[in-house]
Formats: sequence, C-alpha cells, structure tokens
Amino acid sequence: MQLKSLLLTLATTLSLATADLIEYCPFAQDKTGMLQHAYCCDRFESGLHTDLAVEGFGCQSVTEPVAACPDGGSVVCCYTINTQFICTANAILEDD
Repeated sequence: MQLKSLLLTLATTLSLATADLIEYCPFAQDKTGMLQHAYCCDRFESGLHTDLAVEGFGCQSVTEPVAACPDGGSVVCCYTINTQFICTANAILEDD
C-alpha cells in the first residue's frame, strides 16, 4: 500500500513539475466581453470610442508562452474586428 502511495505522489509531483505555461487573457475589459487572444504588437493608438481599449498595429499572434515580446514590450490581449486589433489587457503568464 505504501508503494502505491509513493508512486502516486511521485507521478503527481512530476506532472506538476512539467506543467505547461500558458498566456492567459481575460475577456475584453472594454465592456464588450469579447474573447481575447495573446499578441505582440509593434505599436498602439488610442481607441476611437473608448479609453478602455487601444488599437494595436503590426500584431502577431503569440504561439508559445513568453515573458515579453521580441521588442521587449508586454504580451497583450486583443480581439479582432475585421483587420483591427482591439487590445484591452496585458496577458498573464501562468501554469496550465
């Protein structure tokens, strides 16, 4: 019985140690509640209709969790409308 407990504890510990990191994005904070994804953007401009969001330009999807974008900027959470990137929050790097 102790061997089973030991193996279970070991398996749990190993699975926690190898947990995947993810970029967590909350729903849009501009009162739309849109689903957002993580992006790295080259630049931002103020939103036309609200101060709760900015428009991102030159945005690239973040496919692997990173602490920062290649240019040193923050990973941001955006949703898209046609070709516009509407960004409302910073992404949070956390365990899956």
